Amino acid sequence: MKRSDAISDRFVVGAGMISYEENDTVNDSEQKNVQVSLELLHAADPDLDKLASIHRQPSVSRFLPIAENYFDYVTGTEGVKYYKIIADGVLAGGIHCEADGDVLYLAICIDENHRRRGIAEAALKQLLHIFRGHIKKIEVSIEETNKPSMSLFEKAGFVRTGQEDELITYCYLI
Repeated sequence: MKRSDAISDRFVVGAGMISYEENDTVNDSEQKNVQVSLELLHAADPDLDKLASIHRQPSVSRFLPIAENYFDYVTGTEGVKYYKIIADGVLAGGIHCEADGDVLYLAICIDENHRRRGIAEAALKQLLHIFRGHIKKIEVSIEETNKPSMSLFEKAGFVRTGQEDELITYCYLI
């Protein structure tokens, strides 16, 4: 099997939709249940415009700027997948995944209106479940000023492994 075939085979595992219910403590007196699922994005997906608008939000585009042809890239490039994050039946964000051998690189974005509800953490848990046994490591690079993302990945068990210029690298060994 060619290396590119192996990468594609790994993503077949995550081709469906799975759900996860997260009990997230919002503050000391309030408990919220959030139903989160991941769905694989496809080229003719009706949510492309909504995802593009999420990526254009200032708090997202500041850290994850995308090119005009970005969604063509994530839906048409071997070894690259984009999962929509659905929270309580509503599109709340997305996760960009790229496999390189046994390493999965990812980036996550959540709509400004859906933050601080445990959605990103629940989506990361699902992603770990999808790829367990298919990769050895997940790696993410976070701009040093993006404190909420650093906190998210640290809470999810990622370990800081380095820094190059303003980008901090976190890894999770599976």
